[in-house]
Formats: sequence, C-alpha cells, structure tokens
Amino acid sequence: MPIAKTIYKLTHRGCKEEDIPYYYKYSLWTIIKKPFRKWLSASLIPRIPFNGIRVWLYKLIGYKIGKNVFIGMHCYLDDMCYDLMEIGNNVTVSYGVYFACHGRKQGHNKIVIKDYVYIGMRANIVARTDIEIGENAVVGACTLVNKSIPAGKTAIGIPCKIIE
Repeated sequence: MPIAKTIYKLTHRGCKEEDIPYYYKYSLWTIIKKPFRKWLSASLIPRIPFNGIRVWLYKLIGYKIGKNVFIGMHCYLDDMCYDLMEIGNNVTVSYGVYFACHGRKQGHNKIVIKDYVYIGMRANIVARTDIEIGENAVVGACTLVNKSIPAGKTAIGIPCKIIE
C-alpha cells in the first residue's frame, strides 16, 4: 500500500476508498519521480542552449519526439501529460511555445503534431479536446491553437483561424 495513502487513512478515520484523492495513491517512487521530471521539463531543459541536448533530454524523460526536430529555448511542454504529446519528424517548434494538455475543469487531452510542421514563436497550443496539427501545417507566431489544424493549412490569430 502506498505510504501517502496509509497516512491519509490514519489521519482521516472512517474515510471510504473512493474519498481518497488520486495523488495519495501514488507509490513512493512516483512521489520522488514526478517533481524531478517537472523540474527537468519546466526549469532545466528549456534553458539549455543546444537543441540536440534539449531534444535528447525531453526524449529521455518520456516525451514522444521524432527525428530532426528543433525545439526552441524556453518552450513549455506539459510535464504532467508527457505521455499524451507526440511530435513527428522534421518539426520546428520556435522559441517560447507553450503546450498544455490539461487545465482547470477539463480532462487530459492529446496533442499530436504530424511531420514537417512549423510552429511560430510564442504560440500556445491548449488542448480542451484532442488536437492534431496535420502534416506541413504552419502555426503563426503568437497564435492560440485550441482546435485541430488540417494538413497543409496555416493557422493564425487568437483564437486561431485557418487560412490558405
């Protein structure tokens, strides 16, 4: 039985199993691993000036990233949902792009970026539902992507509008 769950049961006498918050059911290894991955993903990796090392470290901690991918400095890849993000081959993610797979009062949703996609500086990809950015699509700088973008199209604006 996980340590945190045992402590919760001892301090909350008479509680039912379904009343225990999900994070109290984590194992000791998970309790140690999650903040370390968060620190790597949100603090250390985005500040590394070498793309090859950045991408390698993202892959090492569990992100699904294809070949020949460029991820600019100061990008935020959702550290809670690293398993729900997929970045294809030959993708360029410019400086300061923000990826969020979850938020307040919403589920955890997938973000799939297909091959040969270009994402401009400071774009935000916020997945209220599953989002797929199709092959050869372009996301303009400072664009808020809150829906899927078809292959070969360009999205700009807040919220994004498909052009071309």
